[in-house]
Formats: sequence, C-alpha cells, structure tokens
Amino acid sequence: MLTRIKKIWLPRFASYIPLDLWRRVVDVDWVLPHWHGASDADLPHISGLYRLRSLREFKADLDFFLQAYTPVSLQDLIRHLDGDYRLPKRCFLPTFDDGFREIYDLVAPLLYEKGVPSVFFPITAAIDNRELCYPQKMSLLVHALHGQHGSAAERECSEILDREGVEGSSVARRISSIPYCQREALDELGTVLGCDFLAYARSVQPYLTSSQISELMRMGFAIGAHSVNHPLYSEETLGEQLLETHQSMDWLSERFGFECQAFALPYRDLGVSHEFFAEVFNHGNLKISFGMDGLRRHYCPRHLNRFSMERTDLPALQILARQYGRALCYGR
Repeated sequence: MLTRIKKIWLPRFASYIPLDLWRRVVDVDWVLPHWHGASDADLPHISGLYRLRSLREFKADLDFFLQAYTPVSLQDLIRHLDGDYRLPKRCFLPTFDDGFREIYDLVAPLLYEKGVPSVFFPITAAIDNRELCYPQKMSLLVHALHGQHGSAAERECSEILDREGVEGSSVARRISSIPYCQREALDELGTVLGCDFLAYARSVQPYLTSSQISELMRMGFAIGAHSVNHPLYSEETLGEQLLETHQSMDWLSERFGFECQAFALPYRDLGVSHEFFAEVFNHGNLKISFGMDGLRRHYCPRHLNRFSMERTDLPALQILARQYGRALCYGR
C-alpha cells in the first residue's frame, strides 16, 4: 500500500502544486523534456507501444517551457560540464529519440520557428529506412492484433509466446514484453499476422533519411547517437553495451562529417554499471549522455536524466510538477 501511494498517488497530488513552490522545495538547475515526435496521425509503428503528443499538445508544451525556462543548446550543456560556461538559472533543452520522420516533417519546423535548440538521437541501423527496429516491430504486431481476438492467428501467436516463455495477461501485452534477446520471435509472429517489416520500412519510410539529418544539422540542430539496434542495455554484456555505443557514435561521425559527442541510452539506464560509464567516457569522444530518470541526479556527473512528455494528455505544467514530486519522494 505504501509503495502504491508513493509511486502513484503522491505524483498525482504533486501535479496540482504550483511550479514556483516546487522550485523552492527541489533544487533543479535544468530540465530535459523528452519526446519521440509529435503527430495527429495514427502511426502503427508507434501507437502499439505509446501515445505521441498531438501537434496542439506539442505546441503547448513548447510555449510552456519557453515561458518558464530559457532554452539552451547541447553545446551549452557540454561547456557547462567542462566548466567553461555558466548556464542560466532555469533552462531547458528538448531531446527526441529514435529518429522518426515526424522530427523532420513536423517537429523541427516548429522548433526552428520558435528558436529552440534541440538534440535528435536516431537509431543508426534505422537511418534511411534500411530496416524496421525491434520496438517498431512490436508496435506493428500489437496493431495487427486488433480485431483478431479468438482467431486462429491469435492462437498461433499465443503458442509461439508459450514456447518462448513470454508471459502476460493478453497476447498484445506478451508481445510488448518480448525481450531484445528474443527479438527473432517478432519475425515469426510477423509471418503469422501478415506483417512484412521490410516492406513497411520501405513504403512508409518511418525513420529519418541521411539527407533529412543533414538538413536538420544545417538548421542548427544537434545530433547524438542512440545505439545501433536499440537494445535494452541491462540485458547486454558490458562489451556489447560499449560496442553499441561506440559503433553508433562512430557511424554518425563518419556519415555526417562531425564529431558525435552525445549519446542517449535506449529505454533507461537501470542495471547499467559504473564500469560502463567509466569506460565510455574515458575512451572516445563522448562528452555527455542522457538517461530517463526524471529530475534525479545520476552518480556520473556527465550523465543527465530526462523525463517523458508522452503517454499522457496532461499539460506540460502537470507533467513537470509530477517529476518534481517524484524527485522529492525518491531523492535528487
């Protein structure tokens, strides 16, 4: 009961406390909101996993942060960490993961119009829509299950999941729980449900292309790495984690002719060791990394936490207030 109160009810209550009061109670120098994109369309490669902000909601998000905080760039943060620059007292930097085409089509024009610096973290294997990545395959499968309840296809999917040892309250939830190390099962499920992943990637073009990324860089936006294949790092060995990190950074640097200095961990950094952060910052060009633990400070001073603006229709003010509440409950 106490855990439920702490995890659910206290953050909900926190969302109604004025932001100015939270600022006095919890000392936070910067906020790093996180999105995957924004769209009014139903995107089957995303909607099976989480809810994007609508364009109206995203515009309101930007207006809120611009009113309450000063926008800063990725280089501002790096220079601050290097001790060469003093950030404004209350500042923010928007970040966007996975590299979906909505970044180029819808998000970047709004950011550019408002003069807001941002960082985009594409999955390198997905650039130019060379393949459909693990999370998007799961989303398409969940989307394909709609209307299939009790069908032969659903039963066959259930048998595959039984064989793989994936549990859950429904076939859709079980598909969403398939670990990265068992991702081959997604292709087998795709055959059952009639999902041609490669054809989808080529026809829908869900990810950014190289030319679009180059244009984003010409517009002044920063690009960071987000791994090669988007694994859950806690399921990878240290060697695999370092390989995913360095290969994705090196690929971006060579492809686009710049020194990639930023990395955002896929999913979260839970279970990622001290040794990883020591290794990754001591060898290579990495200057800053990003996780997903709200407003809490990480033990590695160059690893900064972000918070999600998605999966909810709450306004930005309440989302941020909840994050202040969580920071107060669990400590900075």
